[in-house]
Amino acid sequence: MFRVLDLESGETGYLIEDNGWKFEHADLDPDYILMPSFFNAHTHVGDSFIEAPRISLERLVGPNGYKFKKLHETDERTILRGMKKAIDLIKRTSSTSLEFREGGIDGYRLYMKADPERILTALSRPLNLEEAEMLAELSGGFNFSSTRDHSFSFLEECRDIARKRKLIFAIHAGEVNEKDVDAALNLEPDFLIHMNRADGKQLRRAMDMEIYIVSCLRSNAFFGVFNLKNYRILSEYERWLIGTDNAMIATPSMVDELKFGSCFLECESLFRAGTGNPFFDSHMLVRYDKIIDPEKITCSVIRRIESCDIKLILRENISRG
Repeated sequence: MFRVLDLESGETGYLIEDNGWKFEHADLDPDYILMPSFFNAHTHVGDSFIEAPRISLERLVGPNGYKFKKLHETDERTILRGMKKAIDLIKRTSSTSLEFREGGIDGYRLYMKADPERILTALSRPLNLEEAEMLAELSGGFNFSSTRDHSFSFLEECRDIARKRKLIFAIHAGEVNEKDVDAALNLEPDFLIHMNRADGKQLRRAMDMEIYIVSCLRSNAFFGVFNLKNYRILSEYERWLIGTDNAMIATPSMVDELKFGSCFLECESLFRAGTGNPFFDSHMLVRYDKIIDPEKITCSVIRRIESCDIKLILRENISRG
């Protein structure tokens, strides 16, 4: 039993576990805030064992870049150890993450070893159509890097498989420049990752199509492609989400990501984007003594809490009596 302030209703009461979780109103002094949990909308946990050097985006994460060379030459045990550590941090700070696994079926099977509880919502990256058909049975859908890196007809075929199976289709676009954005939009994906270098017309088109758009602020800053103008436009978009991107660049903690974002953007918009789980309802308990101004709870949560201040994450509905 927990003494909580329910952010949704503004009421205090008890959070009780009794064949599921339920909230019962009571006048009391809370120990925790009950609020929507963070959702990490973009992760790559497979590279978490790597210490990223300061080189260009293309040289670090492009096809045949430094990241993939390290993955190829490193033993599975080391990679798994890094993945498990990253997944544990995600588990403690978010309801789930939309994980982008590379490496075809072998890469996805490695993820399955690292996350037996299936905490993450993991997408696979097939290397050919045969793998796409197999991975459609195992994964939550498909993810791809820029359209520059793949045959467009192959991307279309994978998208069609995903639609037929009612799976997710997600792709990176507009990270370095705007040149790959129109092709990505023509695929009509469910999720677009980055879009920080998309032009205004492309952003409007994506928003008119009601595609989820994911910003990775620390990653963009690392690569020198941070674009506050686009983030401000996206902050008013209902389907704007936040992710942490490569674990070798930024910790896979939404606590850290949102705290960084609060240096540049309004807390309310960040909180909405950082808790916008499109897959399932989830809540978390955060220490109440971290709140300075009860009128600005979300700002206190974003700016003041650390990972250790999240007591519990509930990946299920809460009944309210």
